[in-house]
Amino acid sequence: MVNAVQAPEHSWLPHNVTSLREGALAALIIRKTAEKLTSITSVDVAIAGAGPAGLTAAWLLAEKGLRVVVVEHSLGVGGGMRGGSMLMPVGLVEDGLPAELLRRAGARLDRVADGLYAVDPTEAVVKLAAKAIDAGAVILPGLHVEDLILWRSGSGYRVAGLVINLSPVVEAGWHVDPIYIEARATIDATGHDAELVKLLSKALGDSSIRVRGTRGMDVWEGEKLVVEYTGEVYPGLYAAGMAVSETYQLPRMGPVFGGMLASGARVAELVASRLSEQ
Repeated sequence: MVNAVQAPEHSWLPHNVTSLREGALAALIIRKTAEKLTSITSVDVAIAGAGPAGLTAAWLLAEKGLRVVVVEHSLGVGGGMRGGSMLMPVGLVEDGLPAELLRRAGARLDRVADGLYAVDPTEAVVKLAAKAIDAGAVILPGLHVEDLILWRSGSGYRVAGLVINLSPVVEAGWHVDPIYIEARATIDATGHDAELVKLLSKALGDSSIRVRGTRGMDVWEGEKLVVEYTGEVYPGLYAAGMAVSETYQLPRMGPVFGGMLASGARVAELVASRLSEQ
């Protein structure tokens, strides 16, 4: 027979909290969820992908006072950076802007060569996410982008936001209708998948807009070009991070993540500038 655990005489639970039964707790969760989701149905910037590029962009855009939401297919943040170097807990970043961003985020850097630092990938992405949230960005895990909002603009279209569904629903193959996030600018930070660019190509039937895939590895060329090519792929749709490399068939760079951070900073600069003109 299992003896019942006796509660201590002075419980740490506040007395008023214990008066809330399970139904009341559920009602509180549902109400706060509705408030949060309602706040992101129309935003300045919608970002797909909570990897290093997406988190950096979210942080810097939210710092400028823009309303930013990040949707992430998986249950956590960090994207491919979480895996470090072949699951070893080390990533590399260059001196300059990438290192400065991580310092600002509060991550610890260990100089391993002239102009190069090692960083704990988990610490880096968690602290980038915290900076984004502290700046006002909303990060929503477990959401899958299944389509884009396309509005007519002149003789063509422009991307005006995301069509989202629950990731488990999509993975189960169920037919459940989605909901939408309207945005003045949309950023594809989905990494190697480049999901938004693929969706755009399919929607438009335009063979000139397609994901070509990365070339073989050339670390420093890849780091340079991913930042240079970061920008607007189509009116209203921007690419950052590995989505850039995949779209423009740039070299891959492996577990050197400075280009991802710098690309996120670059797309934030471009988007903020464009929105200020509207």
